[in-house]
Amino acid sequence: MKKTLVALSVALSFSATASFSEESKSIHSSINTDLMTVYQAALANDTQYLISHANLKATEQGVRINRSSLLPQISASATRSRSDTDNSGQGLDGSPSVPFNNINNSTTYRVQLTQSIFDWANWVALDQASLRLKASELNHGSSMQNLMSRAAQAYFNVLSAEENLSTTQSELKALKQQLDLTQEQYESGLANATDYLNAQANYDQSLANEVSLKNSLAISKESLRQITNNYYMALEGLGDDVNLSEPSPNNIDDWTRVAAQENLGLKAQQANVKVAKKEIDRNRSGHYPSLNLNVNYSDTDSDTERTFGVAAPQNTSSLSDGYNAGVTLTVPIFSGFRTSAQTEQAKQNYLSSSHQHEQTARQVQASARNAFTNLQSAIASFKAYKRSLESNQSSLEATQEGYQSGTRNIIDVLNATRSYYNARRNLTRAKYDYLINGINLKLAAGTLTESDLQEVNQLLLEF
Repeated sequence: MKKTLVALSVALSFSATASFSEESKSIHSSINTDLMTVYQAALANDTQYLISHANLKATEQGVRINRSSLLPQISASATRSRSDTDNSGQGLDGSPSVPFNNINNSTTYRVQLTQSIFDWANWVALDQASLRLKASELNHGSSMQNLMSRAAQAYFNVLSAEENLSTTQSELKALKQQLDLTQEQYESGLANATDYLNAQANYDQSLANEVSLKNSLAISKESLRQITNNYYMALEGLGDDVNLSEPSPNNIDDWTRVAAQENLGLKAQQANVKVAKKEIDRNRSGHYPSLNLNVNYSDTDSDTERTFGVAAPQNTSSLSDGYNAGVTLTVPIFSGFRTSAQTEQAKQNYLSSSHQHEQTARQVQASARNAFTNLQSAIASFKAYKRSLESNQSSLEATQEGYQSGTRNIIDVLNATRSYYNARRNLTRAKYDYLINGINLKLAAGTLTESDLQEVNQLLLEF
């Protein structure tokens, strides 16, 4: 059952239908950049993903660092020393003794080995490092999935802004023609001032919308640049002659169950909870004894020159080498209640981590449910807006014919024009909402892969 759920995916299958408007045709060019090209650029340049990758590599070293505490610690040293002393005194009978000078030169080589035999804190720390690495790998996988979603979202935002701007410019052109016609009729006395002012107001509103959409397009392009570090002249878009299918399985509970089991961010949080639980054991080990093996080897070469007054110096030399080995047992007796306080602190941190995990689980399930309902809403909206566009186009044509025959006025034409272009903008929003919510549903479920982006990319190339 679990394998079946993991394999769940949103069926993004489309079938071509007849194009009902020239505006719905997707224009493809050899210079257009597709979604996968943008994603590859994001993979190489997105700072959030690169930070995640660096964090993963740093965490990998944590395992080696903690394992080193369980391995032998070997050090070597060499010491060269010289002493020069003058000695004088008196004999047993109180008479002065012969003063002498003593010069000693010595060289000592030492090798020391320390091996931890038992230290519970070191073993727990190694387990924690392994769990942190697992959490980091899961977080990095989640970062990659988030990058797919963010790159696709930024990509579709640009396309949506471009199509909306193009639609508004077409609307602006149509309203300008109606304004010019109304102005001519007004100046010739065939139209009243109200008709002219309505035409002017609609044109001005559309003009303001164009300015706003140009700004939105610039912002969308800049958002895409932040992820990819590139600007793109043209992107592959999606036409309107597609037929959207329902998610498979078409059951919100199935997707929620998969999300609770497979979401990478949630799995990483589970690993962090285990780390926090082991931190209790690590701090409690402050009450436990530790046992270490110590082995030392030394080699000393010493030369001594002793001079009595003006007599010839006397030289002596000595060589010594040897080793000593021992086992040290350390038993903590009292640390000022530090160990107890640290253990209690770790317990509270574990509770906090557990609550954070529960919070993340609820957020993941909510994200899956929201993405599922948004996906279904986008499908229904696309179908509705597609029919609305067709009916608004027919209504606009009929209204224009009625205006020419004198049965409809200019206000009717303006309203029909605005309704038609509003339907075009709504259709644009719905189709890109479908694509991004399909990706976000897989993201919440933890099953999003590059093959899913390839599938969406193929749609862009075909339609």
